[in-house]
Amino acid sequence: MGNNSNILYNLAQYRSHMRNSKIYLGVIAILLCGFGVPRVSAQDIHFSQFSSSPLTLNPGATGAFNGKFRVAANIKDQWTAFDSPFKTRSLSFDMPFMEDIITDGSLAGGIHYVRDIAGDLDVGTNQIGLSLAANKSLDRENNVSIGIQAGFAQWAIGGDGNTRRWDSEFDPSASGGYTNNGALESTIPLENFSYGDFSTGIFWRYMGNIQAHAGLAVYHVNRPSLSFLDSGEKLNSKLAFHGGAEIFVVDELVSVMPQLLFLKQGPQSEFNVGGLVKYRLKQPARYTGEIEETAVYLGGWYRVSDAFIVNARFDYKNFALGVSYDINISDFDVATSKKGGLEFSLIFINPGESKRKTASPLM
Repeated sequence: MGNNSNILYNLAQYRSHMRNSKIYLGVIAILLCGFGVPRVSAQDIHFSQFSSSPLTLNPGATGAFNGKFRVAANIKDQWTAFDSPFKTRSLSFDMPFMEDIITDGSLAGGIHYVRDIAGDLDVGTNQIGLSLAANKSLDRENNVSIGIQAGFAQWAIGGDGNTRRWDSEFDPSASGGYTNNGALESTIPLENFSYGDFSTGIFWRYMGNIQAHAGLAVYHVNRPSLSFLDSGEKLNSKLAFHGGAEIFVVDELVSVMPQLLFLKQGPQSEFNVGGLVKYRLKQPARYTGEIEETAVYLGGWYRVSDAFIVNARFDYKNFALGVSYDINISDFDVATSKKGGLEFSLIFINPGESKRKTASPLM
């Protein structure tokens, strides 16, 4: 019984699986049980515009921008072909402080909140995290930031015995694909649970003839318990590696910005590669110190074996608005009709009087 419930729960959480289609979920659950595939631990939320959600990408990216403070908001609706699409919301704030306390560097702090609702059972996650980073300029061109993050998360599940569906209740001949056969799973109360979480990361920036950055982060270092049925399920640690650059190709008007992201969490992995082309409509002033610019970006990424992601972005003064759409190409495109996820991002940076350099306008 514990295995069955965890399989269904994990299927609901993992983004690359069939979302809210109950018949398909039942079939997949039966196949998993029949072939003895080990249970898959729940996976983290993620955004397609990963660089526009810095505090969920790398604790070391806290304060890694040129300005007084930064606010970032992200909205994602995934698997819109189903009646109950997944909805993820994120809001973060970070800022440097105590500049020059560290020679040629500073400390930075941040806070972020994530709300995720998954499927017709409203499997909900609320996360809040505090970040602290220290950055140090190694020379005129290289800067390194090291960050830590401590957080708190709460998980909840909705529904009742009439809406929860388990593999033991699957019946292809029944209306809707399931029958109420009195299985005990439907009557077991699923209690909400919460846990503490700890993560760390390092972020490198290069500011020479080109601008480049790379980061490595480890999330869930403490591997907290994660189970509605107190079955000892652990949240796998997640390894995140990301990098990018800005290379000017037409003076300082046009630049190309290659990017990549690799995630590894337990048995699951994700690889994104792609980039953007940036065209500046208005350049920052060199001599007045004005850092505001107006620019448009077009491009996207390929999430290997899962989706093509198209992305457009517009920078105006201190604001950056991005929109992207996932076109599903995985084995589940029959059920999803290739409809993946629509995502928006909005970043505001208060320039203040900071004179620090930053490596990438996307971080």
